[in-house]
Amino acid sequence: MNRLITVLLIVATTTILARGAFAQTRDVQKAPNLSKLQIQPLNVKPGLWETTTTYKRSGAPPISPEALAMLTPAQRARLEERMNANSGGSTNTATDQHCVTKEDVEKADFGQGKGECTYSIETSTSTQGKGSYSCDVEGMKVNGDLEITAPDPEHIKGSSHGSLNGGGRTMNVESTFTSKFLSASCGSAK
Repeated sequence: MNRLITVLLIVATTTILARGAFAQTRDVQKAPNLSKLQIQPLNVKPGLWETTTTYKRSGAPPISPEALAMLTPAQRARLEERMNANSGGSTNTATDQHCVTKEDVEKADFGQGKGECTYSIETSTSTQGKGSYSCDVEGMKVNGDLEITAPDPEHIKGSSHGSLNGGGRTMNVESTFTSKFLSASCGSAK
């Protein structure tokens, strides 16, 4: 179950990465398989950034047979009911502010180092990053792609698409985002 959480965090990290377009935590559980293309940091300013992200989700989250086996019949019935009720999908938009350090910019990793996945970096320049990932954890498959563009040092935009498959269920997750630089000082923002 911990690996499933890691995979779900990979999807979330892709969205977080899209939100900030910079390296986040680097909790490496296993050395990931990487493409041979070196990652070039985006040419963006460190400081306070504001990001608006729209998330679209459809389908039911996959659950491994092992996780389902740990539930009582009543728990499983409630879970199935909730998942079926929410499988139609949803769209949410969130805006937040976050601090990006010089180190974040220099050590951008495009989501690599997050769990047991294979990463393929297709493009990595000072103005664009594009790649995909594939994971196989606890009998579930996670596949996705991410594209980030920094047309100038104060603006970033991008998108990510992913799918989680397992236990006869598929959940698709999409996000689009725009980020803008606000100031060189982060104040109390993290």
